[in-house]
Amino acid sequence: MKLSTLSFVLLSVASYISSGMTAGENSFQLALDDHVPKNIAFSCHFGGSSHIVWVLSILEELAARGHHTTFYTRDDGVKFTKNYPSIDLVSAGPPLATKEEVSDMISTVTKLEEVDMVLYMITALAQNFTKMYLEHVDFFSKHSVDFAVCDHFNEACIEASITSKIPFIYTSAPLYSPDTSASYVNIDFLSFHNPTSKNVSFFARLKDKMINPIRFLIKARGFIKESQREKMALGLEPAANPAAKIKDAIKLFNNAFGFTPARPIGPLVEMVGPIVPKIHPVLTDDLQQFLDSHQKVVYVAFGQHAILTTEELGLIMTSMLENMETGDIDGILWSVRGMDHLFPETLQTRSDRVYPIRDLFGKKEGQSILFLEWAPQVAILHHPSTQLFLTHGGAGSVSESLYKGIPVLKRMAMDAG
Repeated sequence: MKLSTLSFVLLSVASYISSGMTAGENSFQLALDDHVPKNIAFSCHFGGSSHIVWVLSILEELAARGHHTTFYTRDDGVKFTKNYPSIDLVSAGPPLATKEEVSDMISTVTKLEEVDMVLYMITALAQNFTKMYLEHVDFFSKHSVDFAVCDHFNEACIEASITSKIPFIYTSAPLYSPDTSASYVNIDFLSFHNPTSKNVSFFARLKDKMINPIRFLIKARGFIKESQREKMALGLEPAANPAAKIKDAIKLFNNAFGFTPARPIGPLVEMVGPIVPKIHPVLTDDLQQFLDSHQKVVYVAFGQHAILTTEELGLIMTSMLENMETGDIDGILWSVRGMDHLFPETLQTRSDRVYPIRDLFGKKEGQSILFLEWAPQVAILHHPSTQLFLTHGGAGSVSESLYKGIPVLKRMAMDAG
């Protein structure tokens, strides 16, 4: 070996030994903090069970892993926490809208065309923004929240998280975010009545993607300017595109391909569904007796906010009565949820048989038609006599039905997922 080569090797070894000793003398070990308990808060102030229950299931699991979890809601959301004892509950006060106000709002929305409908909805959701934003900032501070989970309707939670410099997750059942879009999938409110562009005519797509967005911007100018002024008064930076606020947030969707059209999704999107809660109310004695005494029952439930006309209810009921006359079904179980006054007094089928529909309300024995104000849905779907579920198509209802393998007949409504 040449002297120059030997010298190089010795210098290299010496340098390595010296570097190692120096590193050892001046090194320190990182302390892992992945198991340090965090304060995690989920905020949902408007929306039903499809917005809330599946997220509470996740929070319950996080609580079991040692984290402190809190559900921040309004008084009308308190009922959803009954089966989640590990989650703390904080109510911000009365509901943002009474049941009557929600019914009136949905009744109004169903009569509007797409552009006016979307403008009406976003205006209604933004009415309490300043109050809710300040409440969220105060809540995050008082409860030392480390991490927020914000429902997709809750813009105040998102803005308060940004102000409070805490990370947040965006939650939804439908896939509504820029990183879940594709050229053939419709995710905006102006075109989501057609889930994809398949079989949609060129002129219908032109209307949904070009004409209606322009019409919306023209009609919404006043709302947009007022919203920007409101945010600037709070020291917030208004965004030309509200979706920009969630661009860097993780998004959890209680959904799966098959329930929703497949498409490429971004790296911050997690499809975790469908999550179906494990604990549900059992059948009442009346329901148990009704289902046990029938074999081919149709269960009807259109969600807590569905609004149907007397004509629609009559058409649906008549079709089921005629199927019962032919023997295709032998029972009808209908959760009316305050719609009883909308049913027609009587109905006549094609066989000229007349049914006194209103007289059937309140009767529970010896009949093949049972109307209920409230129904333990999952227990009904799990009974072997239930053969078909006629539903509004809400995310929770569809998941619960398919979990048991019950065929679904879907009528779209405003709170469908």
